[in-house]
Formats: sequence, structure tokens, C-alpha cells
Amino acid sequence: DQPVATTVLAIIGKFTATASFSTSYVYSAELFPTVVRQTGVGLCSMSARVAGIMAPLIRLLDQYHRAIPMAIFGSAPVVGGLLCVLLPET
Repeated sequence: DQPVATTVLAIIGKFTATASFSTSYVYSAELFPTVVRQTGVGLCSMSARVAGIMAPLIRLLDQYHRAIPMAIFGSAPVVGGLLCVLLPET
């Protein structure tokens, strides 16, 4: 109904998804102690890959209501990007 708002939210979601994905690699390498660093980075990487696998399945929720996939794809990266602001400086 509102193509400008949809486009703006999609661009903001893509930006914050990219920011949160790259931040998970950089920050997790510095966050974990040396002993468990590989396990921690692997866990963060696995979480990102599982989200990528679930993305086509979330798109199937379109049959219940048109706004459900857009709400999930729009809100999850924005929340992830905003949570990155809370990370302490390393």
C-alpha cells in the first residue's frame, strides 16, 4: 500500500543485517577468551547460517498474512543492529 515506506524499511533492514553479520565475526573474535575463541566464533557463524536457512521458510508465512514476512525480515535485523550499539568498545 505504501511503496516508499516499504522500500525504506527494506533498505534499513538490509543495512542492519549486513552490519550485524559482520559485527558478529569481528566482535566474537575479540569477545571470547583464547581457549574458547574458535568455538565461540563457530557458534556465531552457525547461528548466522541457520538464519539464512530459515529465510525461505519465513517467506512461506506470506500465505497467512502478507505483512508477516516483511515484519520479521524488517524487525529482526533492525533489532540486531540496534543491539550492536550496546556492545562495549574493545
